Amino acid sequence: MEENLFVLAKEYINLIEKIEKTSDPRKLQTLEEKRAELHWMFIDLLKKQGIKFKDRDHATRIAYRIANGEL
Repeated sequence: MEENLFVLAKEYINLIEKIEKTSDPRKLQTLEEKRAELHWMFIDLLKKQGIKFKDRDHATRIAYRIANGEL
């Protein structure tokens, strides 16, 4: 399960980085929809692992830390 959390965190962070670099409105909308989907999948895994978070931004910071091997 921890590996799945790492893989999903990495995918989520990579997608956020793509969003930051994208200027095409259509592509941006598609990426944002995918980000929302990955966000909820990540949230569900955090809950299953018993990892507490305060809000979306906190969950994103946790994803960065997991993806970078800090957690």
